[in-house]
Amino acid sequence: MILEGSTESGAEEWVCPSCGRRMLLRWPPNYEKVVLEHGDDAAIHAGGKGGLRITHAETTAAPMSDVPDAELQWLRDVGIDWDGTPA
Repeated sequence: MILEGSTESGAEEWVCPSCGRRMLLRWPPNYEKVVLEHGDDAAIHAGGKGGLRITHAETTAAPMSDVPDAELQWLRDVGIDWDGTPA
């Protein structure tokens, strides 16, 4: 999300150049978010005021050696095939 500017009320207008989402944000203590254009509701958005732009995010699974057996079993019990082992 990119900060486009501020309204007369002090709310900030943020825009996603990829999907077209537009929203107004007012920060605490009177937090408020108003979505002006939804864009892609499934998209994950990030932004900041310091000039940093995140253009791509990628996630990867932790190496199997880093996941304790108890947690792997829990994942299997709830139907998540983390390591390719049948539930």
